[in-house]
Amino acid sequence: MSEHSSTHRNSSLYEDLTGDVAPDAAIQRNNDVMNRLNIELAYEDVNYSYDQVAANIRTLLQSGDASYHLIINDIYGLAPITPEGLFHNVYDGEHFDFDKPWWYDDFMKDISINTNMRFMLAGDYFIDLLRCTHCLIMNKNMYTDLWGDPNDVYASVLEKTWTFDRYRQLIEGAYIDLNGNGAVDKEDQFGHVAFQFWGPMIPWLISGDPGFIERDENGYPIIAVNNERSYLLTEKLNAILNNDATGIKVFSENEQATIDSFTSGRALFIGYQRLGSLESDNLRSAETDIAILPYPRLDDLQKDYVTSTHDTAELGFIPIAIPQEDLSFVSSVIEVLCRETYKQLLPAYYESSLKVKYTRDNTAAQMIDIIHDHYGNGFALAWSNALSGILLQGTFSSCIENNNTDFASKCKSMEKPANKQLEKIISKTMALEEERNG
Repeated sequence: MSEHSSTHRNSSLYEDLTGDVAPDAAIQRNNDVMNRLNIELAYEDVNYSYDQVAANIRTLLQSGDASYHLIINDIYGLAPITPEGLFHNVYDGEHFDFDKPWWYDDFMKDISINTNMRFMLAGDYFIDLLRCTHCLIMNKNMYTDLWGDPNDVYASVLEKTWTFDRYRQLIEGAYIDLNGNGAVDKEDQFGHVAFQFWGPMIPWLISGDPGFIERDENGYPIIAVNNERSYLLTEKLNAILNNDATGIKVFSENEQATIDSFTSGRALFIGYQRLGSLESDNLRSAETDIAILPYPRLDDLQKDYVTSTHDTAELGFIPIAIPQEDLSFVSSVIEVLCRETYKQLLPAYYESSLKVKYTRDNTAAQMIDIIHDHYGNGFALAWSNALSGILLQGTFSSCIENNNTDFASKCKSMEKPANKQLEKIISKTMALEEERNG
């Protein structure tokens, strides 16, 4: 079985044992699957920029190339081209069992255009979804110096008092003009650091859970983001990000500078970090003790935390060039890979490595469980770009980057083109379903 992938660790065969728990488990998983199914796994790595994924994969698949049984690449790039008939409906793979715990079934439902057609696979084998999952990281030493016991923040999360307002209070209380020059600059102490507005804003928007879409009686999406919760989200997030305590503007697109600020002890929180960031030397070598936290709820009315993976998280897609009669084989291999990842690799990565090796206190494991168990709003990640950005960047980010909270007007101006684009996507999906049903 062959794969065409830009996933890094997920797509490596790991031919040599490394002595590291998670990579060694990946080697063992691959060997076990190959031996059990009497197959060979062959991978081909590619390195496409996120904005070139769709064009390159479309060209490959339109050529009729049937060399690859599975494509693994960005949700941002490939979701919008799924209505073009380039991928198999995975419901036709008879060996897929999406009720099993190694599949993110609710996430796959959310990112699908309707309930009968599913083109994107999100399961434990596609570990990039987990590694791209957003989290907040807090400097426990600074919190102790400012307010006392950092376990109070963990308690706030568990008691569900962890909200946007609480976060704003903490960051504003942490800001200090360290060099005393009366200006906000990179040498100051910040409550929150991020290197730009848009990218680091994504998990805030997803976690705020404003209600991006609704579904009609046939399960098709309806754009519903122009609502009171979105207005409130814009106001509260604007107050956090356009804030001297955040310092986005002074870091001027320099992501490493924000990391340096945090690891050197001059920031209480750092944004735009993922669970996979805990593998990096930047955080593993930091002298400060860190806490891993979910993004907060918008307010007390929000039912629960909502976790965001990133829009460039890599999912699985089965090329339409693979003959229909081969789907049984392909689905059986992918199902076993997901199952064995769940049984072998995730216990090593998630339990041993992520919770123990890359974190420094026991409660962090509980926080990671909360983050892991609350994925949501995947539709906005997958489809906003194809809908003129109305669900994320074109509205929320456009307003907040300009310190503007008039979400309603901005969204209203985008509704007509976005709805036309959605109608085309739905029409193409309906045509694919009619073709499938004969």
